[in-house]
Amino acid sequence: MPSDPVYLEAWKKIAELIGVDYAAGYSGLDLTDRVLRGSMPEAPVVPSACIFMFDVKEDFGQVLTRYQAEITYEIYAFCGGSSLEDRIDTAARLGADMINSLTSDRTLGLAGKIDDVLCSFLAMDGDRYGIDGMAIAYLEIKVKFQSDRGV
Repeated sequence: MPSDPVYLEAWKKIAELIGVDYAAGYSGLDLTDRVLRGSMPEAPVVPSACIFMFDVKEDFGQVLTRYQAEITYEIYAFCGGSSLEDRIDTAARLGADMINSLTSDRTLGLAGKIDDVLCSFLAMDGDRYGIDGMAIAYLEIKVKFQSDRGV
């Protein structure tokens, strides 16, 4: 099997890190086997998440033989609740759980390949986007890395 470029390794690792049971976390939700890399073909199962690789931006390194790059991933995690407030609170808690999982090791467990990870977060009402009775935890993940060959 061929080896993966760093952005594909990071994508797989992020899916692995967020696809866990958060019973001991803030949300208490279980995302085990409920994270998809790519888009969901149907209405989402609750709870579940999908992760997209949004883009890879490369820049000049500080020395001639190095490149710096930033990869942007987007995570959409879906959760339910008995009321709008309950759903939004659960989405906020799930977002915190995922951020804790991703930032417990800022190299994503890929030391020597990944330099750092930064997470931004938003909890949204799914009703605004045609997903009735659900809330969405949206995370933007920025991953920095350096290489001698570019991406």
